[in-house]
Amino acid sequence: MRVPWLPLFVPNKVLLPYSENMSFFQTLANFISAFVLSLAIPEPPTEIINKYQQYGSFGSVEELMSRSVLWLYPMDSFILDYPRPLIPNVVEVGGLTVKPATGKLPPDIRKFIDDAEKGVILMTFGTIVSVYPVTAAKKYLSAFHRLNGYKVIWKMRNKDELNIPDNVIISHWVPQNDILAHPKVKLFITHCGNNGQYKAVYHAVPMIGFPISGDQMYNSKRLDHKGYSLLMDLHGFTADQLFENIYKILGDELYKKRIAKASKIFRSQAQSLVERVTFWIEHVC
Repeated sequence: MRVPWLPLFVPNKVLLPYSENMSFFQTLANFISAFVLSLAIPEPPTEIINKYQQYGSFGSVEELMSRSVLWLYPMDSFILDYPRPLIPNVVEVGGLTVKPATGKLPPDIRKFIDDAEKGVILMTFGTIVSVYPVTAAKKYLSAFHRLNGYKVIWKMRNKDELNIPDNVIISHWVPQNDILAHPKVKLFITHCGNNGQYKAVYHAVPMIGFPISGDQMYNSKRLDHKGYSLLMDLHGFTADQLFENIYKILGDELYKKRIAKASKIFRSQAQSLVERVTFWIEHVC
């Protein structure tokens, strides 16, 4: 993208997802990982290159990048991301898929939420994971069973014989955005995908992160660093640890206050993200 994101102060998002406060050795490792990553970027398949030749001839992806007049970057430096330099043709559009709730929840989910005594916890790993290892599923259910007065909505497609507590509802699909918008939803257990994290911030719902791959580790560490979430190890966690962290977030008002402030900033921008994207596309075209 030709943006001067120097490894000295801009953490790598993929190989070593540090925070902005890097030690000397972390900075050195960050530099090495950025160099390695720059060598490992693959060329897209030939059919993809041929498809986009219709918009203008180019000899390589490097040439296409150098000739690009506009980059829409799905992150932001104000709410979730760390400060980083930008150049005029890079426009941040983090949270572009976020939108206000429709208010139309399925009747069974609406009744389940309305009947919750203290509140509701939503757990979904998006399209990344719908089937969980049995050992992990049992640990999640063990923690959820002990939640007094709280209910859990869990997107899961397991066909295993599992003992589902009365306070847990299992669904193959959930309207994530509309559920997060409901005032009774107190916590979001997520894999920290890019879209889900912005929906949680928009609706001011604190999180517990179980990153799986790609930029999810970076996202989850950043959310933890900013005090919007707690980071947990998907492979090594115990039911007791999850239970304790759930009550840590539910019982500490600072998590709610911090993410509520982020939500207010997110919602109070001069332009909506759709308006921003539309303006810049029309500007360069």
